[in-house]
Amino acid sequence: MSESPSDGLYEQFLTYFARDQHHLFAYVRSLVPNHADAQDVFQRCSLTLWKNFAVFDQDRPFLSWACRIAFNEVRNYLRTSARDRLQFDDHLLDQLAQQRIADLEHRDARLSALHQCIEGLPTGDRELVRIAYDDTATIAEFAKTSGKSLQSLYNRLSAVRRRLLQCVEHRLSLDEYSI
Repeated sequence: MSESPSDGLYEQFLTYFARDQHHLFAYVRSLVPNHADAQDVFQRCSLTLWKNFAVFDQDRPFLSWACRIAFNEVRNYLRTSARDRLQFDDHLLDQLAQQRIADLEHRDARLSALHQCIEGLPTGDRELVRIAYDDTATIAEFAKTSGKSLQSLYNRLSAVRRRLLQCVEHRLSLDEYSI
């Protein structure tokens, strides 16, 4: 059985969509206050993205393109939705949408900087961060097994968090100046 051209297009679409669907839903959710309504808008947006994927310029970021389509779906939803008395006006909605897109674009840079900063920590501090944010262990359990006081671990974690924040901000400022 041979692969049709639409199979390849569908596969490309799924690759982009799977990578960015959580960011896209977060974007829609930030503009549509009710979760169930946001899910409906996201579903319509997903269909519109697929229907228009053939015209997507793959040299440009998929998420930006998808957010523009999602913004139009949100506007259409808000215009046709008369259920809620409180609605965003178009100017406020546009401001919220632009801010959310900027947040999404910077999120990946912040995460990358954070991972680099964590890798630069001494082994003990890196382990403490892992335990603090891992669902399988708690700091209290770590304190018992390591023989360290819980308060000293919390103090150390607080200091590590401050160092990580400074490191991330420093890395982001270096990236900003290198552009």
